[in-house]
Amino acid sequence: MRVHVKAGRTEKVLQVYNQMKRLDCPADAITYNSLIESHCRDENLEEAVKVLNSMVKKGVAPKASSFNSIFGCIAQLHDVNGAHRMYARMKELKCQANTLTYNILMRIILISMYCEKGHWNNAYKFMKEMVEEKGLKPNQSAYETVLELLRKAGQLKLHEDLVEKMVAMGFVSRPL
Repeated sequence: MRVHVKAGRTEKVLQVYNQMKRLDCPADAITYNSLIESHCRDENLEEAVKVLNSMVKKGVAPKASSFNSIFGCIAQLHDVNGAHRMYARMKELKCQANTLTYNILMRIILISMYCEKGHWNNAYKFMKEMVEEKGLKPNQSAYETVLELLRKAGQLKLHEDLVEKMVAMGFVSRPL
C-alpha cells in the first residue's frame, strides 16, 4: 500500500484497502494514514477527512501524522478556517501535535495567511504555544517569518521577548 501512496496511485491504494476489508483484515493507523495521505496528494480534502472520521469511529486513534497530511492539503487549498477547525478537532481527540505539525501550521497555513492579513497577534500566540507550552522547536523559516511580522507591526517588545525565549531554550543563538 505504501508504495502506491508514494507513487500517487490512489486507485491502487483503494484496491488494496478494499481487498483488506474483503479478507476481514482490520485497518490500523498505518492503513488509515496511507488512505489519508493518498487523498491529500490528490487534494481531495473531503475524502481525507471522511477517512479520519471513519478511523475515529472504528476506535483507531489518529496520530500527528494523520493530521499532518490533512494540514498539508489544507495549506494547498489556502483554507485558514479549515486549518483552525482541524486543529480544534486534533485537540478534541487529544492527539498531540509534533514539531512537523506546528511547522506546517506555522509556516504554510497560519503565518502566511496571518501575514497577508496583518494578524501578528495570532501568529505570535501560535508560536508562543509551540515554544512555551509544547517545548517544540519551530523551523527557521517559521521563526523568521514571525519575527518579521512582529517588526513590521511595530511590536518590538514581543519581538525581543520571542528572541529571548528562543535563546533561553537553546533553539537559536543570540543575533549580533
